[in-house]
Amino acid sequence: MAKSGPYLRTAEVARRLGVSGKALRLYEAHGLLRAERTSAGWRVYGPEQIGRLHQVIALKSFGFPLGRIAELLSGGLPDLATFLEMHEHVLRQESKRVDHALRLLSAARATLAEHGSLSSDDLMNLTKEIAMTDKRNDDVAAVYQAVATRHFSSTDQATLAANGYGGMDKADADWEALHGEVARLMKSGDPSSPEAMDLARRWMGKVFEATGGDPALTRKMRTVARETHEQFAFAAAPSPSNDDILDFVGRAYGAAIAKGIMPEPDDAARSILSSSSNA
Repeated sequence: MAKSGPYLRTAEVARRLGVSGKALRLYEAHGLLRAERTSAGWRVYGPEQIGRLHQVIALKSFGFPLGRIAELLSGGLPDLATFLEMHEHVLRQESKRVDHALRLLSAARATLAEHGSLSSDDLMNLTKEIAMTDKRNDDVAAVYQAVATRHFSSTDQATLAANGYGGMDKADADWEALHGEVARLMKSGDPSSPEAMDLARRWMGKVFEATGGDPALTRKMRTVARETHEQFAFAAAPSPSNDDILDFVGRAYGAAIAKGIMPEPDDAARSILSSSSNA
């Protein structure tokens, strides 16, 4: 929660936050902010509204349109302390990206000054490293690491790494294929279908492989996944949302257990790991 403080009029808030009064009214029109009113009808902003404004302006700086910001805020972003932590991680990643870009540009300028031109290879490499850098990947990595650090101990991290799990911010063809498959199956809306239950078996097999079948670590992994998907860098994913995917897989997993296709969770970990090692 933001610290207590005075209530400020629109002009003072606009001046101190570097936005216009028109922008504040636009945020209100989109349902992003609700100013309080004095007895004379003047808009005023207290600590709660200032905290909200920080979130709105930060999300806007990350490239989200106002309509999407409204969706994110209505879904419940983290408390202010957590949000500031996430924001700090994102900015640190962006700082590293900018520093790297500046070093490349300085090197290119030095080459140009010495030789009078840049080769096509030099220009293509420069374009690839700077103009085509995917800033969102940096944001995703920062957000995941912040959430993972809160839940995984150093021992947990070592176990996951030893089992070949790099984290939600790393590309993984198997996980990408599973996400695509579950998105397709969700269109039928039946988590108890044979296809859905088989997918749940393979999905949970990947989870148990990463956690070594440790029930406590498996629960932590589920918590990290849900919290990470709630954050702004992951929330830009196209529909269906990752939360919907996790819920669908959970229902399919429950259906598979109910029909005896899979054993109860703790035993399932040992069973799947055993069958994987014998394959």
